[in-house]
Amino acid sequence: MWRKPPGRGVWSAVADLVLAVEIVSPGSEAMDSVTKVREYASAGIPRYWVVERDGPQTVTLHELTGDGRYAEHARMPLAWLVQTAPADHLDR
Repeated sequence: MWRKPPGRGVWSAVADLVLAVEIVSPGSEAMDSVTKVREYASAGIPRYWVVERDGPQTVTLHELTGDGRYAEHARMPLAWLVQTAPADHLDR
């Protein structure tokens, strides 16, 4: 999710990126839950959501802390999350 639409091009700067959502894929669990977490945090993306492929499709909402790491903010089923507005989770 972007604060404003990115310009056209192959690569976009992450300066205005406010949310990254990752759906954990079979076989890439370590990449999705360890490597990408570090990369997104080092890029300064304020929020990172991880969607598991379990029964309720659990979504873990992470927020970037002052020390440059993500802290778990909430965990909920995807069905509940999609019934809420993005602003409910982005601006506190």
